[in-house]
Amino acid sequence: MRATLAGVVLSATQLPARADALNDWLTGDYATGDWGGIRTQLEDWGITFEGAYTTDIMAVRNGNAGSGDGWDYAGRIDFGVDLDFEKLASIPGFSIYASGAWSSGQDLSERKVGNIFAVQQVYTGREIRLSELYAQQRLLDDQLTVKLGRLTTEADFLASDIYANYVNGGINGVPGNVPGGNFGFTTAPFAQWGVVAAVEPIEHLRLAVGVYNADEKTIDDKRNGTRFTLDPEDGVFAIGEASYAWHQPEAPAEEGGEPAIPEGLPGLAKVGIFGESGNREDLKDGRDKDGNAGFYLSLEQMVYREPETLDQGLTPWAVAAFLPRQAINEVPVFFGAGLVYKGLIPSRDEDHTAIGFFYGKLSGDLDPSGSEKILEINHTVQLTPWFYVRPDLQLVFDPAGVGSADTAIVFGGEIGITF
Repeated sequence: MRATLAGVVLSATQLPARADALNDWLTGDYATGDWGGIRTQLEDWGITFEGAYTTDIMAVRNGNAGSGDGWDYAGRIDFGVDLDFEKLASIPGFSIYASGAWSSGQDLSERKVGNIFAVQQVYTGREIRLSELYAQQRLLDDQLTVKLGRLTTEADFLASDIYANYVNGGINGVPGNVPGGNFGFTTAPFAQWGVVAAVEPIEHLRLAVGVYNADEKTIDDKRNGTRFTLDPEDGVFAIGEASYAWHQPEAPAEEGGEPAIPEGLPGLAKVGIFGESGNREDLKDGRDKDGNAGFYLSLEQMVYREPETLDQGLTPWAVAAFLPRQAINEVPVFFGAGLVYKGLIPSRDEDHTAIGFFYGKLSGDLDPSGSEKILEINHTVQLTPWFYVRPDLQLVFDPAGVGSADTAIVFGGEIGITF
C-alpha cells in the first residue's frame, strides 16, 4: 500500500512538469523540439539546422489523361544547414549554406489530369539530390548581400510568401511559365551555378541582379544534383528585379517584444526583367532558335486588417509574367490573382483561407493553342506552429488548352511539418 501511495504522489508531482513539456512542444517552432537545448546552443554558436516534410495527396475526377480518374501521392523532405562564420570564426557577415531534398511519389497531372500546371506543387521527381550550396557575404551594415555558388533562383526573385498558400504549381513558388521557359530560372529543389547581388539603398526598397548558368542537363541530371560542370556555351540566364514594400510592421523596440502595428495597410510590389541565351527548340519545326526574354509584374495589398491585430485580415494579390517569343515558349502569357484571409474563423488566428485563379495562354504555334484556367480554393489549418493541414479543391478548365475536354475536378490536401 505504501509503495502504491508513493507512486501516486510521485505521478501527481510529475503531472505539471509533463504538461509544461507538452505545451512547450506544441507551441514551439519545430516538431523535433529544441533537442534538449542543443539546438539553441548550436544556433548561438552559428550552426542552424532546418528540415521540413510536405506531401500533396490529391485525387481527380474527369481527368484528360490515362483513365481520367484516380489519385496520387507526392512528397518531399527538405533539409539544410546554415553556417554563420561571424559567430563561428569572427568573419563579419560571412556564411555558407547547403541544402538537399528527398522527393517521392507520382505526378497526378501527367498521369491523370493531362494539364500543364501541376496540381501537386511539391512533386519534383523521385530522387535524393543536393539543392543549394553557396557562400554569402553581407556588407555595408547588411544593406548589400552577395551570394555565389549553386543557387535556386526563386529564393531571390519573383517569389512571394503569399503564393505558398496554394497547392497548384501554377503559382506556388513562382508563376509556372517562367521556369518552364528558362533553364536558368530554377525552383526548389533544383539549382544552377550563379551569383546574386542585392542592395537595399533605402528601407523596404530592394534592387537585385542575378546571373546563372542555363544548362538543361543540370536540371535533368542523374547525379543527384552533383553535376557541377559549368559551360557558358550552354547558355546564361540574367535577371534583374526591383521590389518595394510599404507599411511593414516595425521591429520591436526591445528583444523579445512584439512588432509595432503600422498605421497603414502593408503591401508589396515587384517588377523584373530577364533574358537567357542558348538554343531553344522551335515548337513547330524543331529547329534551334537562340535566346529568350521576358518580364513580370506583381502586387499584393492588404485591404482590411482586423482591429488590434498585426497581420490578420484580407490581402488581394495579382501577378503577370510574359515571355513574348511564342515560337519557343509553350506558355508565353501567365496571369494569376487571388485573395488570402488570415484568421477568417474566430479563434483560428493563424489559419489562412485562400482562393486563386490561374490563367496560362498557350503559344499560337501549338495545336491546340487555347488556354488553361485553374480555380483553387483551400483552407490552411495551422494546428501548431510546425504542423499544418490544407484541404484543397481545384477546378481545371480546358486542361492543356483542350477546349473540348471536361473540367477536371481535383481534390485532396497538403500536409506540412517543420522539423
